[in-house]
Amino acid sequence: MEVLRRSSVFAAEIMDAFDRSPTDKELVAQAKALGREYVHARLLRAGLSWSAPERAAPVPGRLAEVCAVLLRLGDELEMIRPSVYRNVARQLHISLQSEPVVTDAFLAVAGHIFSAD
Repeated sequence: MEVLRRSSVFAAEIMDAFDRSPTDKELVAQAKALGREYVHARLLRAGLSWSAPERAAPVPGRLAEVCAVLLRLGDELEMIRPSVYRNVARQLHISLQSEPVVTDAFLAVAGHIFSAD
């Protein structure tokens, strides 16, 4: 129940982050920035570096606050179900030896997630 409560708080905070409904282009840019920051934070936590050139761009204003909430929610989900979120590379049977392998795996998982109804 705590996750649901926090998810509702998270959703409310996201809605508060926007004074108006964002355009599709703005929404995609915001989602990209949130995803990039989330992955970057997790890489840093694991002691890994980030090689993407766009990493230099900071998350602007209220979106940084939304990113902080997203990170807290991710932490809580990882705490509740560690088996789902730990050793993901091993679960996917991939090696983390090269960036293209990781990129391909990430895109395959994302494609699978977004292809479902």
